[in-house]
Amino acid sequence: MKLFVKTKDRKYPIYFVANSHINFKKILIKNNINAKKLMVVHDKNIPKNIINKFKHTLKEGENIFLALKINEKIKNLDTIKKLLNILGKNNFNRNDTMICIGGGITGDICAFAASIYKRGIKFVNIPTTLLSQVDSSIGGKTGINNFSGKNMIGTFCQPNVVITDITFLKSLPKREMICGYAEILKHALISDKKFFLFLKNNFKNILNLSPNITKKAIFKSCKIKKSIVEKD
Repeated sequence: MKLFVKTKDRKYPIYFVANSHINFKKILIKNNINAKKLMVVHDKNIPKNIINKFKHTLKEGENIFLALKINEKIKNLDTIKKLLNILGKNNFNRNDTMICIGGGITGDICAFAASIYKRGIKFVNIPTTLLSQVDSSIGGKTGINNFSGKNMIGTFCQPNVVITDITFLKSLPKREMICGYAEILKHALISDKKFFLFLKNNFKNILNLSPNITKKAIFKSCKIKKSIVEKD
């Protein structure tokens, strides 16, 4: 399953897959991304066995993996400076790529750093929470916090590729799943009564990650978000 988001800046695909590490390198190559020069930033809370699968897939080349303990406190310029220094010390250029594996905060940090390093390098987003899969991974908004408030510094950075994988959702607490479900429900309320009734009838199936129903809900929600982003 795949959607294309078309903006004035870029047309990019959203892939809907399970066990994305299996075809990850193929997806990168298909989208003209060098799979041998990547900086992969991931949330420490993601199970190690999943991250190790990505490391194995990307074992060739000069790829860097950086684990961050993600919370609102690190969403600041100090973290951005740390990422920029790593990119610089490893001679990343505009043809190289930053990859985010994490939720909305991770995506904001990585996308912002990717957008300002050498005026923009390639960026791949692998959202790992239900909320980020249906919301923040689509649209290109980035933001970090400073003394005056939340998301006061930011850019627009459309990703080159988004990969939505329900495998990551298995490790989420119920609260996180409910947050994502609420966003999907909001999309349905905006534009699709039939979809709203589907969500109402399948609330438990989605929270329990019934594969086909969950994929359908995410895909439909992303389709609604895509239509709004393209109008913007």
